[in-house]
Amino acid sequence: MNKKGSFISLFVLIVVVFVVVLFSVVMLYASNQTLDKLHKTLDDVALFENTNASQVIDDTFGAVPQSYNHLTWITVMLIFGMIISILYGSYKVRTQPIYFLPYFLITGIAIVVSVIIANSYEDIIQNNILAGTFASFTGANHFLLFLPVYIGIVGVVGGIIMFISWVTRPEGEGAYAYYGY
Repeated sequence: MNKKGSFISLFVLIVVVFVVVLFSVVMLYASNQTLDKLHKTLDDVALFENTNASQVIDDTFGAVPQSYNHLTWITVMLIFGMIISILYGSYKVRTQPIYFLPYFLITGIAIVVSVIIANSYEDIIQNNILAGTFASFTGANHFLLFLPVYIGIVGVVGGIIMFISWVTRPEGEGAYAYYGY
């Protein structure tokens, strides 16, 4: 029951979301390109008596790009889940008020890092090759382009939740309580 909070959860959010979105875009792009190349090279080939290669490609590899298309909303759910996890972790942390100053200092550093990541992401999505694939990730694009704003909101709200949790926790649970005296 010794639940400890982590100061690096905002940085984990930044890095994990950035890497997962880039990986998802590359996987979706690669699967679409592979399916197109398979159709261009094998559509006219007859495999068996009445079986066309185009039908076999659609029945086998054709399901891969369709399943990777779900990554557009899975990434949004991952972002939402990580934010909820940070806020819940802020609620469960048992820290003393002296640690609020470093928490807000680290939140400020996370905002500066998120500005760098957001600018890099903006450069990446303007790539001519992957621009069409990035366009389908609307929720993740919005989050990553406005990353400093979201990191600031999550950091400040997490700090407020941490303070409220500390103030309202009874003394028997290992924290100090203010009851007005």
